[in-house]
Amino acid sequence: MKKEIRTEIEIDAPAAKVWSILADFKRFREWNPFVISVEGEPKVGETLKIEVQLPGSRKLDFTPLVLKAEPDRELRWVGDLPLGAFRGEHFYVIEAISDSKVKFVHGEQFSGWMVRLIWLMVGKQTEAGYHLMNRALKSEAEKR
Repeated sequence: MKKEIRTEIEIDAPAAKVWSILADFKRFREWNPFVISVEGEPKVGETLKIEVQLPGSRKLDFTPLVLKAEPDRELRWVGDLPLGAFRGEHFYVIEAISDSKVKFVHGEQFSGWMVRLIWLMVGKQTEAGYHLMNRALKSEAEKR
């Protein structure tokens, strides 16, 4: 089974500014209400330690692997469970609209035999968290 969450928001800031906030994991706790902690570096092959606060629910911890870290354009990581039970490929894409405006695309592609169960447990809260993060990133980028 496969599922996908895809969210978008326009941000009145250059791609480089949005990337600088997104890639500065140490400051996530200051502005990000969803991905509240990230340890590691935005570098391909790096294993991250991530703490997520689901809106109206509990915290979850992940240790995904960075698949792509292209400055000013895209950050992508993947986490999975053994035996093909679950795989989540998380992505942040920064698409320049102009020199001072971007479309930020934030989502995740889920696959594996446990997707239906996990989706029922945390799907709606996860999507709500993506929207919360998007609005917080917009606010942070536009005020700096």
